Amino acid sequence: MTCNAQAFINISRKRLCKCASYETRMAWEVVISMLKEFDPILAEKCVPECVYRGFCPEFDRCCGYCNTEKYQEHLKVYRSI
Repeated sequence: MTCNAQAFINISRKRLCKCASYETRMAWEVVISMLKEFDPILAEKCVPECVYRGFCPEFDRCCGYCNTEKYQEHLKVYRSI
């Protein structure tokens, strides 16, 4: 697989979202864990859309992750980087 840094971030926004299938999320998490070995800073920027934006843009089919304490912690870490 070949892609630039922005492509990793864009793909992560969609593929790490809880609305994506379980298999898709798990596969992309493996990719990000491998990326972390080579570029930990970029890997930290690979987050779901709701963490990137600070809210869930999937208004009609929100998974509810943005209403959890784990989300708030994830958002706080992301914004501190």
